[in-house]
Amino acid sequence: MSGDRTTLPPVRVDAELKERLRRYAASQERDVSWVIRKAIEEYLNRHEQKE
Repeated sequence: MSGDRTTLPPVRVDAELKERLRRYAASQERDVSWVIRKAIEEYLNRHEQKE
């Protein structure tokens, strides 16, 4: 990932998923935004390889 950072549009999730993200991030001593970035990156890496 490059050093240039930008924001994404807000994403709506249900309360349960939000709490799961919060708990996982806390268990990893990371911010929720870090977990979301890693999830997006992993998803794209997996799916771009199929193209």
